[in-house]
Amino acid sequence: MENSTVSLTRTPLAVLWATAYGLVSVLIIFTNIVSIIAFVKTKPRRKHTHYFLINLSIADFMVGALSVPLFISYMIDPGVWSQGVVLPMVYSSMDILSGLASVFTLAIVSVERLVAVSIPFKFRMIRRQTYFLCILATWFLSACVASMSIAFYLRIVKESFYTVVILSLSLALVVACFAYISIVFKINRKNSAKGSKDMKLEQRLSITLLCVTAIFVFSWLPFELVFILVHFCKTCSLSLNAVFFIKLLHYSNSFMNTVVYTFRIPEFKEAIVELFSRSSSQLEGDVLLQELALDASTCTSVTRLHHQAFITMNDPAGSSPSSSPVLNGCGPQMV
Repeated sequence: MENSTVSLTRTPLAVLWATAYGLVSVLIIFTNIVSIIAFVKTKPRRKHTHYFLINLSIADFMVGALSVPLFISYMIDPGVWSQGVVLPMVYSSMDILSGLASVFTLAIVSVERLVAVSIPFKFRMIRRQTYFLCILATWFLSACVASMSIAFYLRIVKESFYTVVILSLSLALVVACFAYISIVFKINRKNSAKGSKDMKLEQRLSITLLCVTAIFVFSWLPFELVFILVHFCKTCSLSLNAVFFIKLLHYSNSFMNTVVYTFRIPEFKEAIVELFSRSSSQLEGDVLLQELALDASTCTSVTRLHHQAFITMNDPAGSSPSSSPVLNGCGPQMV
């Protein structure tokens, strides 16, 4: 596989793959920064749920800012990676940390949505501290598994840590799928009865996050299957282009959530529109101020030049200051 990688890096196909990954990295960084700002600015009734979505955006941002660029460097020059363990160790630990943080967050969100739809009265009693503890738990568990990756490259643990990674991914996805299947049944049952406005909003958010989880499963499942194939089937082989495509699909999930939020969460869409409208207005205001400052500076310079010329004139019958075409040209701007 390493020989195939080296040969691929010398072809135009490698440039295309690197370009595709680069575009995905930019999209991930941009969309998740927008998501974080939009969720911070929104003031909905379901603010606590947005803590989880902000956490998910942070994990996805790490994918675009760290994991994807490191993977691009591997595609461009795999020979550098084979000279030591530092780069592979950093990439593997960051990739596992951000990936598992996303998976664990989706699992917790699915359980939170199930509670919101099943027992709404108890759901409203959940305190903000509980959400923060859950977020800390996702990063703590992800960091524990990522540290096993570091220990593997330092030859402290064996390849058994891959089993831990696969079990972590599988368990989180099973929890999320089970929770959302239960949510769908409960929503269908409650649709026959007339629910409150708050309940309908909770159901809409649950369907939105179901879409997020479905996209996540679609983009991550091929990667997990390849992960199992590579590490547990020593005789199996897979083309490098197929690996790159599956990995690209896996990374692309990190910018898809923002698209879903925009179409499914009204206050999120309003926050994005307000954000870009304000940025556009601020940009126009800055340009106008720069133009006014330039005009004022030009008029001041012209006035000084005319004043110096007027002082040095010796002919009393010379033209008056008001007759100067330079000053007259600047006059309307000064008024």
